[in-house]
Amino acid sequence: MANVHWVPDALKDLKRLHAFIERHSPSAAVRAVDTLIEAAGSLDRFLDKGRPWDVEDEIRELPVRFGSSGYIVRYRISEKQVIILRVRHALEDR
Repeated sequence: MANVHWVPDALKDLKRLHAFIERHSPSAAVRAVDTLIEAAGSLDRFLDKGRPWDVEDEIRELPVRFGSSGYIVRYRISEKQVIILRVRHALEDR
C-alpha cells in the first residue's frame, strides 16, 4: 500500500470547493469533501486507478462522481507515495 499525501495547493482546492458549495448547502459541502477524500484515499491500493493526464510529468487524474458532474483529482505516483496535486470541479477549466 502507498501513502497518500496532499500538497498545500490541493488542500486549498478542497477548502475552496467546500466554501463554494457551503453557500448553497452546508451538508452537500461536507459530503463533497468526504467523497473527494475517500476517492483520493482509494489510490493507496489502486495507484493506476486514474487516467493519464500529463504523460511527460507523469500526472494522472481521477474522475470522482458527485452530483450532476463531479470532480477531478490530479495526482502523481512517487515510489510508494501518491501525491495529490490539485482538485477541481469537472466543469472548471484549470
